Amino acid sequence: DYDVRFVYVHRKEWYLTLLEGRDVIEELDPDGVMDLAGWDIKKALLLMGKGNCAFAEWLNSPIVYYKDDKFLDSMNRLKDEYFRKVSAVNHYYHMAMNHDKRYLEKRGCEMKRFMYHLRGLLAAKYAALYGTYPPVLFSELVDRMVDEPSIKAEIEKLVQLKKESREHNTMIVNDSLVAFATSTASEIESMFGTFPEDKQMDYKKLDKFFLIIINTFDE
Repeated sequence: DYDVRFVYVHRKEWYLTLLEGRDVIEELDPDGVMDLAGWDIKKALLLMGKGNCAFAEWLNSPIVYYKDDKFLDSMNRLKDEYFRKVSAVNHYYHMAMNHDKRYLEKRGCEMKRFMYHLRGLLAAKYAALYGTYPPVLFSELVDRMVDEPSIKAEIEKLVQLKKESREHNTMIVNDSLVAFATSTASEIESMFGTFPEDKQMDYKKLDKFFLIIINTFDE
């Protein structure tokens, strides 16, 4: 299937009305093959200013169907400038632990749920250590964050097994992977409170870019 994420721009008049309109486009075709979700530029920039990790992943996607090079380059520069470490670490850690509470305590869980759990932990640790958004590709994240060959081999087995299985197939997670995930979670928890608080971000650059964009696309 295809998960298409995009940013769009209205005519300038749309932004000057007293009552704000809907700022998202969401469509799912009847066959479930194409899932479309787009954010208006104003919504996208406001979320970027808050260090929104989901939007950063849109921009970092290794698959690009269509792009405006100048626009995307500018958005990526702004994304990196508005990165917020505490927010990113919390986002990925809580995303991982939500899957842990709902699925992993049973030990027999959907394979993709454990991968979500593990990806969240590795992404949180990456953001904490490197002070930037983690890679979108799970394989790249594992390469950067997992040093032990035996653990990396078990993760590769899990990924391959998921590729060969149905969407909701369940499994008993390997003990070594559970121990690795638990250890990683504890490591992240020990970091909480050691980071300086995220600074209040100045939206002036985003305001300026917003005006440039709506004026450019209004012509």
